Amino acid sequence: MQAEVLIAYVSRSGSTEDVAEAMGVAMEDAGVKVDVKPMANVESIADETPVVIGTALYVGHFPEEFHRFVTRFKRELGNVRPWIFVLGPTENEPKHFATAEEQARKELTKFPWLNAADVRVMGGSFDPRHLKLPFPLNLAMKLPGNPMRKVPVSDIRDWDFIRKWATGIAEHVKRGTPVQRGEFAEYSAYKNSLLGH
Repeated sequence: MQAEVLIAYVSRSGSTEDVAEAMGVAMEDAGVKVDVKPMANVESIADETPVVIGTALYVGHFPEEFHRFVTRFKRELGNVRPWIFVLGPTENEPKHFATAEEQARKELTKFPWLNAADVRVMGGSFDPRHLKLPFPLNLAMKLPGNPMRKVPVSDIRDWDFIRKWATGIAEHVKRGTPVQRGEFAEYSAYKNSLLGH
């Protein structure tokens, strides 16, 4: 019997949550059962469950919820090849994607047991009015001199790419075959897979 896919995400402003939900819809449309939930709400992961992990870069780092999740489920995640998406740049500039890739790569090296099937650094969105930052960062955002307050509102999430990538994952899950290196390269708009670097 085909296993239900878990899409676990951490989202501070709702942007990553939107992507996770859109992926869930695309995968269900492709005939795969999906459970989409915040990382903090994941109580257990059944063995051999296909997993998609979603997060964003915050000042070049993954949030603590990501660290806690992958550490808590080290055994389960170490036995599968999860797909990982990372929301990063909010401006559609190649140099920003290159920087975000490098930051994501450094973060992922902290978890050598995460033998990802594929990692995608995607364009994100930014709206300081919707940020839910932990203390004391939430106070710092209110300071008039904080440069983050001057960053313009933007949204460069590529919904067509997101749906195509999710559908590709669903097709793989239905086949039940091992992921091959570079298998998902055709879905990369920016050639930003971290596989094979």
